[in-house]
Amino acid sequence: MHSLNEKISFLRKPEAYQGRGSEVTALETHMSWVFLCGDRVYKLKKPTVGPFFDFSTLAAREWNCLEELRLNRRLAPDTYLRVVPLVSLPDGSLVIGGQGTVEEWLLEMRRLPEHLMLSQLLKTGAVGDDHLHRLADFLAAFYRSAERPAIDPLDHFRMLECQNDINRQVLRHEEFEIDHEAVRHLLDDVDRALHCFRERIIQRINDGRYVEGHGDLRPEHICFCDPIAIFDCLEFDRRLRIIDPFDEIAFLGMECAFLGSPTVGETLFQLLRKRLEDHISREQKEFYTAFRATMRARMAYSHLLDGSARLSPAIWEKKTSKYIGLARGALYRCGIAETNYTG
Repeated sequence: MHSLNEKISFLRKPEAYQGRGSEVTALETHMSWVFLCGDRVYKLKKPTVGPFFDFSTLAAREWNCLEELRLNRRLAPDTYLRVVPLVSLPDGSLVIGGQGTVEEWLLEMRRLPEHLMLSQLLKTGAVGDDHLHRLADFLAAFYRSAERPAIDPLDHFRMLECQNDINRQVLRHEEFEIDHEAVRHLLDDVDRALHCFRERIIQRINDGRYVEGHGDLRPEHICFCDPIAIFDCLEFDRRLRIIDPFDEIAFLGMECAFLGSPTVGETLFQLLRKRLEDHISREQKEFYTAFRATMRARMAYSHLLDGSARLSPAIWEKKTSKYIGLARGALYRCGIAETNYTG
């Protein structure tokens, strides 16, 4: 069997893709390696273990690739093509597909135009009302048809509390340059907010408002091609995809604000209210925003702790601080935080 580094080295080479392109762009994430070549994208899962996933075995990585294919075809059916093996031949060489010993599984996708990603459109100031109305129509249709599983509201609430416990475990480290006093206030305020909004969350679940959503609805996962494609959903734990649609929209709005477009979230919130004929209070929307921003602060800070940001620690310190500021601002607006800390 080849080592992970040998597999990555092979997938960095254009010849691995049988004439699809002359250049390969390799991107590393927490859980995957992504390779872009020509009109295709291939994703390789790392053999890693985390609080909500275990990719340590080849069988687990195959299952995860198949789940990612199935789930993402809900919102990007033309983008997600197949799961294909990376095999070794008798002479020891590697090849994508074909007969041989399966060493890894790859998710094959159609490459989407980068300039049509919402993240890029936001950066260039090109997002107009038409974009947001199209997106609201697309998401409303998805949420109306999405599965509404029966879930235990107390179990779901315990999972939210568990998420903030993990936030504490990560953000309590003081090795890096962020405002640690602000972090301590934030985490206490999130605990207080969970208590304040507990009954409203439970009521939303009991009313059947929760759906199996996307789970990671960020601007970089939305492409304004025709039709819109929303990709890279959270596939590894179904519990994390069971969500209030307004929570998911609050998350997207928060990420748009992170990129410098703070009004997008409010516009989408109002558009979805009308299309879904549903509503939550503005305070609950701000709580959702704060909770998601705190989780994103944790994820940004974890890059500093695991060494993956060793070449650019200042960038990840700045990102962590920015998410902390967004979370504190949202908690102030919903009446939880005493000061409007914005970083």
